[in-house]
Amino acid sequence: MSNRKKTTIQDIANYANVSVGTIDRVIHNRGKVSPLKKKKIEEAIKLLDFNPNLLARTLALGKQFRVCSLFPEAKNSGNYWNLPKKGIEQVANTYRDFGIVLDSHEYSLFDESSFVAHAQVIADKNPDGVILAPLFEKESKVFVEILEEKNIPYIFIDAKIPDKKPLSYIGPDSKRSGFIAGKLLHSLLREKDDILIVNMAKGVKNSAHIGIVEEGFRDFFESQDDNVDWNINSLTIPSTEEVDVIKELTKYYIKNTVVKGVFVTNSRAHLISEFHKTHELDIKLVGFDLVEKNITEMKSGGIDFLISQSPVFQGTRAVQSLFDYFVYKKPPAEIQFVPLDIIIKENIDFYLNSQ
Repeated sequence: MSNRKKTTIQDIANYANVSVGTIDRVIHNRGKVSPLKKKKIEEAIKLLDFNPNLLARTLALGKQFRVCSLFPEAKNSGNYWNLPKKGIEQVANTYRDFGIVLDSHEYSLFDESSFVAHAQVIADKNPDGVILAPLFEKESKVFVEILEEKNIPYIFIDAKIPDKKPLSYIGPDSKRSGFIAGKLLHSLLREKDDILIVNMAKGVKNSAHIGIVEEGFRDFFESQDDNVDWNINSLTIPSTEEVDVIKELTKYYIKNTVVKGVFVTNSRAHLISEFHKTHELDIKLVGFDLVEKNITEMKSGGIDFLISQSPVFQGTRAVQSLFDYFVYKKPPAEIQFVPLDIIIKENIDFYLNSQ
């Protein structure tokens, strides 16, 4: 059986540098298209071995597919959650001519009731599919049980919930990402240096993936045959507001003066880096994601390693998977792990230029 990737409508659009609507007009010989564009599209169809009947099938369905997304709110342009949202919006716009309608919802990471409220609104709309970041585990379980009762397919991104079976999970291998973070921090420390894991969440017990990430981090140190008893502690800060983070870190560091390494389990390592610089603390720091403030802190030397979890790709792949499921009746892979890129000061510009 051939393992060659199926050519998609978007592949043709990218090659010919046109919209999918223009491709439709050429295939069905309707509407005005410049001779140059028409030639380029026909060339792409032939070169990429695209079957126009698939496009005809899409258009023949003659219906809209409403996709609802439910992510943590992004209060500013540099917030991590703008990135998967960007990916979703890009692909939804591409497929808009083929009936994809996107309905975006956002909840507060520090208020379960906001998640419940938006989840109820989505359930009442009876969408064709849902893309969900299930960071509140208990509330997410209730929500997806409602979706399952309504036979509404759903996709998890960024985090997943044990014992639930979404149409697909698209995101990092959370345990492995924690393990990698442990390995990176270990490379920067001396034996028996004290380590702090910083979680910024309302509560780890109800955060679907933080506990798994931390478990992977600790697993690395336990796997080492170095007979070193590493002192690893956790600090959970129920806020991402700078004033709250400063308050909690100050209290912790007053009592724990020998911390030499910190691992931040979300995309806000920049808050810790800023605190370290203000207080002239020489503490190694590992975190996640190429968000604007993390980039600034890494370039200034405050963050040693960032692990990028391809958030834009998570969003684009989620919409593409639902589109293929709606139109071609093709179920996606149950698990679609994204690559985990290790970013350092010396290669950060390469990753920024390639986005």
